[in-house]
Amino acid sequence: MNRISKFAAAFMLGAVVVVPSAYAQKDDKKKKEEAAKPVKRTLSKAFESAYRPAVEALVKKKDFAAANTAFAAAEAAISTPDDRHEAGIFAISLGRELKDVSLQRKGVDMVVASGVADPKMLPVYILQQGLYLYQDKDYPAAEKKLLEAYNSGYRGNSIELQLSNTYRLQNNYPEAINWLQKAIDAAKASGGKAETQWYAQAVSYATRLKDNGKILYWGREMLKADPRAETFHDAIFQYQRIADLDSQESLSLLRLARRNSALLFEHEYKQYVEYADARRYPAEVVAVLDEGFAKGTISKNNLTFSEIYNSAKARIPELSVGWDADEKSAKADAKGFAALLVGDNLLSFGQFARAKGLYEAALAKGNIFDRDGVNQTDRALTNLAIAKINLGDYAGAKADLAQISGEKRKGIAEYWTIYIDQQMAKAAVPVAPAA
Repeated sequence: MNRISKFAAAFMLGAVVVVPSAYAQKDDKKKKEEAAKPVKRTLSKAFESAYRPAVEALVKKKDFAAANTAFAAAEAAISTPDDRHEAGIFAISLGRELKDVSLQRKGVDMVVASGVADPKMLPVYILQQGLYLYQDKDYPAAEKKLLEAYNSGYRGNSIELQLSNTYRLQNNYPEAINWLQKAIDAAKASGGKAETQWYAQAVSYATRLKDNGKILYWGREMLKADPRAETFHDAIFQYQRIADLDSQESLSLLRLARRNSALLFEHEYKQYVEYADARRYPAEVVAVLDEGFAKGTISKNNLTFSEIYNSAKARIPELSVGWDADEKSAKADAKGFAALLVGDNLLSFGQFARAKGLYEAALAKGNIFDRDGVNQTDRALTNLAIAKINLGDYAGAKADLAQISGEKRKGIAEYWTIYIDQQMAKAAVPVAPAA
């Protein structure tokens, strides 16, 4: 008999059940409206006869125990796909009332097995099957069902993240990362924002894979999404560990860490002052140690730090004089390396405008080769950018960093560029007038 199942129409809105709270989102309004439309079903006479008492007990009498008893008879009378679909919808709804997950699950399986579910709703039921399998810890089967739902067009409820977790639990980290990327892309495409922990998870998976390229990529992405001191710390020191930097390259990164309050441990202050060198950049060494002492991260009672501090302090007056002569001599030198060295000294003393002029002179001269014959052009560009950042010229600094070509320095430039972009974004936000 051809008829519209009012029961199915009334309860279709509640067809999907028990989505884990970590992935729950607001229902899609359009899907709700589509689901609410009555669907014509052809129910067999035997099924309809057995089914009617179950519907009456559930809908009119709210006698859930009686409805459950009557449903057993209706289930036994199923003979057509429409019967099975209708019975599945009923089981889902009754299971919700009874808080009986096994009955809800049975209903979902019946709807899918019927083969006549509304195509718009079928991916939702398949998703639910996948979530049940996930709860069973049957991750290969859950993966299959979740992929089927996704490929059938299901979007929402962070299905991409659910798939990522499913792969993670099978130790398939490449796919776990792949689906985290899809989750991030989906969040952005919908006008939302990806959760910051997703980036940290991707870094963790890349670390398990020992894939340095992915570790660095996701470290930078994490930094863009979550620019806290701790994130700067993790991203910067990950790069330093992986990239095998020399002391000057590391110093360029440590300066960025310092700028973002990302020197968090004693050994990092020790590393900073070793690379800066109390004999070469004493003012910077003193300034860094003063910050560490003030934070309590390092102590003046530490003999190593107190000796370095006193040595640097004594060296400052000696290197604070003769800048005019040094600057004049460096600019007169045919080679750019002399100007670079004087610029580095001025930069360490916070003489940013003068340092900028020396770096520009060095780059204009070219031939910036050190005593070992190593081209230091990228170092000059890095430090020129740092000087400009301290002078507030973010656009100019970004342009300088973009010219760096060496692999290691290019990586360092990427972290400074992320920082520059964040500062420029802050500057672009209008300040509300005072009330």
